Amino acid sequence: MDEFCVDVGGQRIRCLTAGGGRPLLLCHGFLSSAEEFGGRFQALAAHRLLIVPDLPGNGGSPPMASRHTVEGLAASLERLLAHLDIVEFDLAGLCLGASVASALARRCGDRVERLVLHTPLVSPQLVRRLYREQVRILTMPPLWQGVVALSRSRTVSNLYKRFVIAEGDVDSRTAQANFDNQRRADPSAAREWLRDGVRRGDLAALLQRKGPTLVIVAARDNVVRVDELQWLIADRPNISLFVDREQGHGWNEAAVQRQLNVMLDFFAADTEQLVPISEQEAHRLTA
Repeated sequence: MDEFCVDVGGQRIRCLTAGGGRPLLLCHGFLSSAEEFGGRFQALAAHRLLIVPDLPGNGGSPPMASRHTVEGLAASLERLLAHLDIVEFDLAGLCLGASVASALARRCGDRVERLVLHTPLVSPQLVRRLYREQVRILTMPPLWQGVVALSRSRTVSNLYKRFVIAEGDVDSRTAQANFDNQRRADPSAAREWLRDGVRRGDLAALLQRKGPTLVIVAARDNVVRVDELQWLIADRPNISLFVDREQGHGWNEAAVQRQLNVMLDFFAADTEQLVPISEQEAHRLTA
């Protein structure tokens, strides 16, 4: 993937890009970067122009001068799109990035054709109470400093993701990338985004949306109330739901392969020249 940086209203934003055709903006998740989401789903670049920014305060993008709320991050991406002269586009978001994608979709309206929300946090009522309380307590200023210090430990990080997030087995490359990303993230920006992300949402915007929408959830998710989300969107003909029966809230290489095929089918629906790729080719492109 190619890398570029732009200055948008005084905010430097680092992006990765690949492919060609209709733009597809990818919003990565919490304590992550463009490499995480964009790299794993790079096979989509065969059919879309991928634009994958490091959200402000993450990866190679410095924090904003203002607070890192979901709405603030969505506004920064709206300015990025204007800077790149992108009017119509597809959009996808992962976890907390799905909150940003939902807010951006609401702001941009019909400019967004296809929307993908992956393990989305789009409403407090859809986030498990135990996780909400955990976030509320751990992001209190005195405790947050300890959380930041512990996050610098690879062992503590791995244990948290395995037993709390239920990430499952992760290959060594992904584990190292995850650890590097959380160490690069700005602690204040991370705290602001997490606190705002679990308390607000755009569920109404999702339910009122008319355009094609794909929601990907994990049956063993310890964060999202999957059954409740399934019930809420069951009668929405424009929303397709994929439940990964083998996965928790985190994701590994096997999950990527399953979900990649679903996303390819979703984006193929309006692209006649799109042809399925083999599992081997998908693995090569996402490796």
